[in-house]
Amino acid sequence: MARSGLTKAQVRSVRDRMLADGKYPSVDAVRHALGDSGSKSTIHKYLRELRDEDPDVGLQRDDTEEALRAVVGQLAERLHANADARIKARIAALQAAHEETLHQKEAELAGLRATVAALSARVTQLETRRAGDNQGDNQGDELDDERHGLARGWRTPRPDQAHAGFGRFDSGLLSSRSGPGASSPFDMIRTVARS
Repeated sequence: MARSGLTKAQVRSVRDRMLADGKYPSVDAVRHALGDSGSKSTIHKYLRELRDEDPDVGLQRDDTEEALRAVVGQLAERLHANADARIKARIAALQAAHEETLHQKEAELAGLRATVAALSARVTQLETRRAGDNQGDNQGDELDDERHGLARGWRTPRPDQAHAGFGRFDSGLLSSRSGPGASSPFDMIRTVARS
C-alpha cells in the first residue's frame, strides 16, 4: 500500500493551532501533533516556507531568543549590582568596626603605658628614698663612731644590708663588759668566753 505524503496544508493547520494555544511550533512539536508522521526535514521545509510567506504570523524563534537574552541580561546586571552594593556595604561596616576596635585598643594601650610610666616613676622615687635612708643611717652611725672615738669602716654590715654576720657589736665594744642582756650571737659568745 502506498503511503500518502505530508502536505503543506497539514503543517499549516497544526502550526496555526499551536500558535493560537501560545505554543512554539517547533519541528518536533508539529511532528508529534501530526501523530509522529512525516519526516523532520519535510516539516522543517514547510515551516520555513510558511514563515517566509507570512513573517508576521506567530512568534519568531529568533525574536524570542533575543527577547529572552535581553531579559536575562538585565536580570543578571541587576543581580550583580545588588550583590556589589551589599558586599560594599558589608565591607564598609566591617572596616568601621575594625577602626572602632583599633581606636579602643590604642586607648587601652595608652592607658597601660601611662600606668607603666607612673609605676616606673614610683619605683625610682622609692629607690631614691631608700638610698637616701641608707645614706642617712650610715651618716648617723659615722657620727656615733666619731663621738666615741672609733675609726671609720670598722662596723659590720647591718642585717638589712649585705650580710647579717653576728650582728652589731659596737655597743659591746663601748662597754668593757657585756651583761646578760646581750642580744646578738657575738655578744653571747663573748659573754660566755669571759665568764
